[in-house]
Amino acid sequence: MKRAVIGICAGLVCGILALAGFGAWAGYSHGGEWVLRAGFPPGWEAAGTGAFVYTAYFWWLAGILGAIVGGLAGLGSWLVRPKTSC
Repeated sequence: MKRAVIGICAGLVCGILALAGFGAWAGYSHGGEWVLRAGFPPGWEAAGTGAFVYTAYFWWLAGILGAIVGGLAGLGSWLVRPKTSC
C-alpha cells in the first residue's frame, strides 16, 4: 500500500508538471491562439504565461489523472514481489 501512495503522489506531481510543459509549448509555438489573449505573439513571454494559465485552470484535472496512473503503477508493483535469496 505504501507503493500505491508514493505512486499517487509522484503521479500528481508529474501530471501537473506535464500540464505546465504543455502550456509552455503551446504559448511558445502558438502565442495567444489557444488560450491567451488574441494577438499575443509567440515567444518566451507567451510560454511563461501559457504555463501559468494552463496550470492555474487545469491543475486539478492533470493531478487527478496523474494520481490515477501513479496509483495503478504502484499497485502493479505491489503485485510483483522481490525474489528471496536462496
